[in-house]
Amino acid sequence: GARFVVQAGTFSDEAKLREVRSKLEKAGITTYTQVIEGKEGRRVRVRVGPFTKRDDADKMANKIKQLQLQPQVLTL
Repeated sequence: GARFVVQAGTFSDEAKLREVRSKLEKAGITTYTQVIEGKEGRRVRVRVGPFTKRDDADKMANKIKQLQLQPQVLTL
């Protein structure tokens, strides 16, 4: 079946990356990162999940929005 993750952001700035992860962890949200290399250089995605139900991912995205972030629900 489909799996879902919530992406809280993508960062090239190490300080911003730490700030966002810290904000999420303080809210009790466990995060993981994915490093990507692209045309603009190295970026790090901050993600939460995976979730087996879209509804659970949507609930987490709403919780993350409360922290003034712009999450996206993605299907893996």
